[in-house]
Amino acid sequence: MPTNQRLPKFNAVIFDMDGLAIDSEPSFLFAWKQAAIEFGTHLDDSLALSLLGRNAEEVESALKQAIGEKFDGPHFRFLSARFWREYVESKGIPPMPGLASLLELLTSNRIPYALATNSDRHSASECLRLSGLENDFPLAVTRDQVSAGKPAPDVFLHAARLLGVAASECLVLEDSAIGLLAASRAGMTPLLVNAQPGRESQQLAVMSFRSLHEVAEVVMKAWR
Repeated sequence: MPTNQRLPKFNAVIFDMDGLAIDSEPSFLFAWKQAAIEFGTHLDDSLALSLLGRNAEEVESALKQAIGEKFDGPHFRFLSARFWREYVESKGIPPMPGLASLLELLTSNRIPYALATNSDRHSASECLRLSGLENDFPLAVTRDQVSAGKPAPDVFLHAARLLGVAASECLVLEDSAIGLLAASRAGMTPLLVNAQPGRESQQLAVMSFRSLHEVAEVVMKAWR
């Protein structure tokens, strides 16, 4: 998007985690596909991509439908956790390009920010640790802290409460339709970043960006 556009007025920024702050989604895709092979099923890309951004219960429900009667939830979780660990120990989980500069910009301008994710606290903490970001998000809201995950607005509303700002004053950075819908339902300003082909939901986003570098450019202009 052209970086001469201006953001709506805001007083805080809320980040999604997977696929937005950190490049963790390839690790989940690998783990799900490899675990499905153990059940004799090939997960095609469209199905696997549709699972990204969903909470664990929704992922398991979709996989059960795809794999059929032979699906065993506990065993699938065991296998996918094993394959996920193999992947991250080999390739790691890098922060998304532009994240460090954006966080530095927010901090230097005293703009409060938080993380809000559909992952549970244990998974989120592990992903942030593997990304070297365990100290970069002092405020993080996870799926197990609220009644319902995205696309319900709960994680975003709880993050706003912790930040001490009104929901209407929050920008939300998301890469999935589920997250954008949750942000919209929370009464926040949803911004689409790092969208993958076939997963863009431009109609749900107030503005869209190719990267966090672009977000930083527009934020800097908004606070001059």
